Amino acid sequence: MRSIHKALALSAIACAVAMPVMAGDVSKEDAEKFVTMCDKDKDGMLSKTEMMQMMEKMFDKHDTKKMGKLDKKQAEAFLKELMKGGG
Repeated sequence: MRSIHKALALSAIACAVAMPVMAGDVSKEDAEKFVTMCDKDKDGMLSKTEMMQMMEKMFDKHDTKKMGKLDKKQAEAFLKELMKGGG
């Protein structure tokens, strides 16, 4: 079950990062906000573990039926939250 969460989180990250990058909309401020949001040890860097913990937290928040899956509506809400800064 954990591998499903990781795969979904990585997919969401890829989508969330790819969409604004393709549109040219990623700013330095967006990157700083994302790192700050996920950087639990406050070292100014984003580890894979820190990012995955944030993605799992957000996934669980949107998995309202606690099925380990997101339907299209839940996935849309997940991605919208991720794009605005999540957390």
